[in-house]
Amino acid sequence: MTHRPGRPSRRTVLQTSAALSAAAALAACTGTGGSDARATTLYTAGLQDGAPTNFNPLGWTASWPVGNYAVHLYETLFNFNLLTGESEPLLASGIEWADGVGTVTLHEGTAWHDGTPLTSADVVATFGLADRNEGIAYGDVWTYVDAIDAPDDRTVVFTLNAERPQRLRLMDLLCFTYILPAHVWAEVPDADLTEHPNTEPVGSGPYTLASYSHQDVTLALHPDYWGGEVHGKPVPQKVVHAIYEGNDAANLSFQNGDIDLSAYFLPRVNELWEDRGLPVKTWQPDAPYHLPGSIPMLIINTTTGPLADARVRRALAHAIDYAKIAESAMAGMSDPAQASVILPEGAESVHFNAEAAAAGWSYDPAETARILEEEVGAAKGDDGIYVLPDGARLGPFKAATPQGWTDWNAALDIVATTATAAGIDVATEFSDFTEVNDNLGNGAFDMVLWYVSDVAPSSPWSRIRDLIDDREVPPVGEMAFWNFGRFHHDAVPALLDEAATAADAAGATAAYTQLDDIIRAEAPAIPLMYRPLEFYQFSEKNWTGFPTKDDPYCAPMQGMTGIQILSQIKPAES
Repeated sequence: MTHRPGRPSRRTVLQTSAALSAAAALAACTGTGGSDARATTLYTAGLQDGAPTNFNPLGWTASWPVGNYAVHLYETLFNFNLLTGESEPLLASGIEWADGVGTVTLHEGTAWHDGTPLTSADVVATFGLADRNEGIAYGDVWTYVDAIDAPDDRTVVFTLNAERPQRLRLMDLLCFTYILPAHVWAEVPDADLTEHPNTEPVGSGPYTLASYSHQDVTLALHPDYWGGEVHGKPVPQKVVHAIYEGNDAANLSFQNGDIDLSAYFLPRVNELWEDRGLPVKTWQPDAPYHLPGSIPMLIINTTTGPLADARVRRALAHAIDYAKIAESAMAGMSDPAQASVILPEGAESVHFNAEAAAAGWSYDPAETARILEEEVGAAKGDDGIYVLPDGARLGPFKAATPQGWTDWNAALDIVATTATAAGIDVATEFSDFTEVNDNLGNGAFDMVLWYVSDVAPSSPWSRIRDLIDDREVPPVGEMAFWNFGRFHHDAVPALLDEAATAADAAGATAAYTQLDDIIRAEAPAIPLMYRPLEFYQFSEKNWTGFPTKDDPYCAPMQGMTGIQILSQIKPAES
């Protein structure tokens, strides 16, 4: 079986992780029950706001666990390990490369919840869905792949585009594309693929959907899970994701031991064990407590006005108090952001150039003044705001992010305060998510605090690409899915291609450092903080054996390799 796209697709969609808002839509009742129930049920929270409406992995609003990189219901060919940067086998047993062709072999015995065998034909059909509906996020597979073949039931062959032999992006797709049952999705009309509610999902994972309501989503252990011998048998008979009215209610339940594993933003989490002696832990006992997995960026519109001048953007970068953002807005759960779009910890750290980052921008209002006065020729007006030689005043510039994203709102407040004090007038604007998202894509903004490519197999290539690669990016006024600031630099495309095809890590690092140097010199986007892919804190009141930095058997999260937690934990002794 072979699938080739009916037309060349040169589109992609940047998948952003929605930040947790300060308040979810509906209250939850965890219904923890007696001790017997607690020995068989794991309670989680923090990854589902509001009442579940759909479990469609092809749409943009899927409820937990489908919408959170989790493989409880649906599985991917490979599972990305945030700790190592490696793509670990899941449905697949491995991949072999030869001359631009990747051959994936499926594990023996893979099967769907309804008992139907899961074969290579399902894999081909899954990627073929993106050719039936342009709203499916992984449609850019056809930018990098010419054909996907299934020569037998256990083998899938991916033939890369000879002009863009991009293994990195393909491995992203193999790690983050849920494989779907062809016999189920073939019955869904093309136009409905992304809107189908899919409230009776048929997956291949270790759990099935038992029930859902405005209070919680409940999963039940699948007794005939194909991967029990390969990946381990989960211990909890049920996994319940409770839905809360807001952070305060959720965090109180966690402190009481009603929630075992929480992804809520919990400021000063260390006080729970240091001051109150609660059986609560995080990935590591010291700040920043969590493993960073993303870099929220202040993305700048580089196309018009004073912000089109790289010198002004660089001056702004020196006017931001990064330490204050880390300590205040992030409550100590982030180190101060450095002048690099590469994470200094975890799998990406092999490419992080500490010397180059230290030579970049830092909080230094005096340097802001020097750049504006000596390099630009600006002068301060009577109100303390700089005015350019052509009479253009530096602001007011609007710095936007969705309302209710409290830590992000606080970070932008700090940006506005310190930048304005340094002579660049910045005002915050917190509005509806959809409005911010639409303005960002259409280029109708001054500055927006936003996610840009979490850690993935292609990191940091994907993050740099999403920030500054303007190939196939439409002009302002049309919807873009990457490079929202419409930044252009002649050297970027070749350096990105060089990084993607480098023979070894050293070659890739050399290209990444040059790309990072361009960002440091031009400041099209400014890192403001480091965040985990998921906040991760656990209570040992009812369950023990969660991963920590001292026992790193999987990444500290419920998604991706976090599924391994379920086969490692044990009920706490009474």
